[in-house]
Amino acid sequence: MKIWIDISNAPHIHFFRNVIKELKIRGHNVIVTARNFDSIREILDLYSIEYQIVGRHGGFSLKDKLIESSKRILELTEIISKESPDLALYKHSVEASRVSYGLKIPSICVMDNEIADSQNKLMLPLSTRIIAPEAIPVKEITKYGVHRENIRRFYGVCELAHVRDFIPDERVIESFNFDRPLIVMRPEPIMANYYRGDRNKSVIRDIIADCPIDATFVVFPRSDHQRKLFDFDNVIMPERAMDSLSLIHYSDLVISAGGSMNREAIALETPAISAFPGRVLSVTQFLIDLGIKDHSLDPKEIWRTAEDFMTDEYKKDVRKALKKMENPVDVVLEEIETFL
Repeated sequence: MKIWIDISNAPHIHFFRNVIKELKIRGHNVIVTARNFDSIREILDLYSIEYQIVGRHGGFSLKDKLIESSKRILELTEIISKESPDLALYKHSVEASRVSYGLKIPSICVMDNEIADSQNKLMLPLSTRIIAPEAIPVKEITKYGVHRENIRRFYGVCELAHVRDFIPDERVIESFNFDRPLIVMRPEPIMANYYRGDRNKSVIRDIIADCPIDATFVVFPRSDHQRKLFDFDNVIMPERAMDSLSLIHYSDLVISAGGSMNREAIALETPAISAFPGRVLSVTQFLIDLGIKDHSLDPKEIWRTAEDFMTDEYKKDVRKALKKMENPVDVVLEEIETFL
């Protein structure tokens, strides 16, 4: 079977990397298209995944977002109509859902963000099957016109797919000083449609400024504009894509105003605290309810929680919780088999 996978955001590479590997082992032909956005190209190259760049992100402007998305639909239509895949697979890709629906290609959409309203309205009703964590209430999916019987739910979080068969690479941390804690941070998703905050400010910056300990921070800005906010002597901002999973594995703590990196940390048994300045995602609340994650916008409260989390007892609690969860790689592969 020929399977088309579309990558529209950097974390999606980690999600689909092991899916691609397994599909090829099973003899399927996989074609990958990717949007030119953030560090997508560099991460794909890092993992030696063959791909074709199609389109780019529209930036902050609603008009430009619409124009670039429309262009990408047209470009993908030309490519995919020639490739004639048997199945489309994507995670929160508006363009892939529209193209697969328009060309009558069956599709599987993986979603884990119920507050991305604009994307969900355009994507979910056009997808043949939806895969989503059980943490997201069914009504948050069916309200977009999706039939309940077309939804496959699993117990866990998508980021467990990111760390399947993961082996950390020590070379990533050779240049760091381990006489003080290493803390990984990710600022707000300022170019996302669902983000409503001020792109000239960052709660992550406030948290660094209020840190009560001597630490090294590795910050992954989402744009050059955002990079200017983190002018601290103890902040490192990588100039190019790196093995962030290995970095998270060896770090002492992750604090992110996004979602994926926090959940990757928990999947790697590294303490994680969410600082997203908006409605808390269902998958985030799921982990909070399990007692293995916290959410706050108060720097002082965050540092108090960090002290509680950075213990061996926390790691034991995380390990216990993770053992009960399903790996979404297996779920995706099972769903693909139904289309054979």
